[in-house]
Amino acid sequence: MKCLTALNPKSTLALRYDATGFRNNWGKTEDATKYRREAEELSALINEKMWDPQRKFYFDLTVEGRQSTVKTIAAYWTLLAGVASVVQADALAAELRDPSTFGRKHRVPTVPADQKGFDPAGGYWQGAVWSPTDTMVIRGLERYKKHDLAAEIALEHLERVAQVFRATGTVWENYAPDAVTPGKPAKGDFVGWTGIVPILYFIEYRIGLKADAPNNRLTWALTSARRCGCERFRFAGHTASLVAEPNDAQPDTATVTVASDGVFDLRVERAGKQWDFSVQKGNNEFVLK
Repeated sequence: MKCLTALNPKSTLALRYDATGFRNNWGKTEDATKYRREAEELSALINEKMWDPQRKFYFDLTVEGRQSTVKTIAAYWTLLAGVASVVQADALAAELRDPSTFGRKHRVPTVPADQKGFDPAGGYWQGAVWSPTDTMVIRGLERYKKHDLAAEIALEHLERVAQVFRATGTVWENYAPDAVTPGKPAKGDFVGWTGIVPILYFIEYRIGLKADAPNNRLTWALTSARRCGCERFRFAGHTASLVAEPNDAQPDTATVTVASDGVFDLRVERAGKQWDFSVQKGNNEFVLK
């Protein structure tokens, strides 16, 4: 999904993205209608067959078509897919804060702590924390505008991965939910998907840069009180180096400099305020006050 939305928006092959999902510019309206209808039908079936209103959670179906009794992280695909209602999404989000289920020391375990067979050391898919599934949960939360919880989980995962890296010198296939350790079992030197964390998580949630390539816009949520930024940030066919420098004499002001090889819109968010700037090719300087 990330690589699709990172295509040059001027390209005739670029896929466009909106709040309801992907749409294309190839003129295949009949196909689009067909697949949209199929998605709506599948969403209705998932809510009819897999949602338990008493337990307020989605459950897999057995081969006999009955709901499984096992609660798993798979329920959160309904957020990423836009299947859940707002009320259902609220219930799923509450589980992520509940320390007796998914809200463990390191979120999000593949099965909750109150599930029979949960392994506090990870046990692979019996409670381990995996970067791909955490990313699925985080992106789903963002789709339902639960940005604070998404950032909270992302930064927590980033910190846990960094702590284990400092202790072991590598990144791991998965992590324990109840300790700051690799999962048991887990393979080391596993950049394959844990590389998401020091790259995507660090850029989007610690530095605060999020690209919207189809709209040629970069949003920077500035939370650091210190100088921060990113060199050679690439999106939508552009490469830009950005630095935010707080003014020590006036803490409520800051200067943003951008060196770019192309034109794009920059939105900066800081301390409850928002600024919109038009970045031009070359060197740019903007004052936040």
